[in-house]
Amino acid sequence: MKILKFIPLYVAPFILAGCAGSSNGDDLEVPTDLPPICRDIDFVANPDMREMCGVRRVHNKAYKNIPQQRYLINPNGTSIVKTDGKLELRFQNSLPLYLDGPITRELQFNQEKRLEKVPNTYDYHEIYSGKERIRIFKMGIPTDMGNTYDFCFRIPEKKGNARTRSVAMGNHIEAMTCNDFENLVSQDEARKAAEKKK
Repeated sequence: MKILKFIPLYVAPFILAGCAGSSNGDDLEVPTDLPPICRDIDFVANPDMREMCGVRRVHNKAYKNIPQQRYLINPNGTSIVKTDGKLELRFQNSLPLYLDGPITRELQFNQEKRLEKVPNTYDYHEIYSGKERIRIFKMGIPTDMGNTYDFCFRIPEKKGNARTRSVAMGNHIEAMTCNDFENLVSQDEARKAAEKKK
């Protein structure tokens, strides 16, 4: 305390704030695999919950590269993770997919936004062509800048059989163009309409 009396009063609050850490939670490292019970907790307002959920403070400037995450409404458990300026779309039991384009600059990932789910749209279709089943879906992801970007995907059939296939393999979701998505959906709707007329 003897040291502080020689420091101008307008400087002391900044020193104390630095010792206390960031008040907005920017220096918190929140795991991207939080259990569901921890996902809706405000770790700034409830610091006593950090240890239980694996959240820790980072004490140097490297925290700028800490993975930050926001969950989407659909499909359940899907999230977007930002690391070093890059965005990954993460589905459950699937490899992550990179998101490109303006969306990388239009989503916010601070601690306040972490608690808000992204209200995306989800349009899923199962199309049958002979014995082949085609599973595709389109997601419209709105940003904090007021824009919405569409991304389209295909779910390939799992290879192997129940004996040789590991459950951990999951679905390796593949990106596809939304033009291809719309063409497949239109062709399927035309086929169904033609069958009804028979």
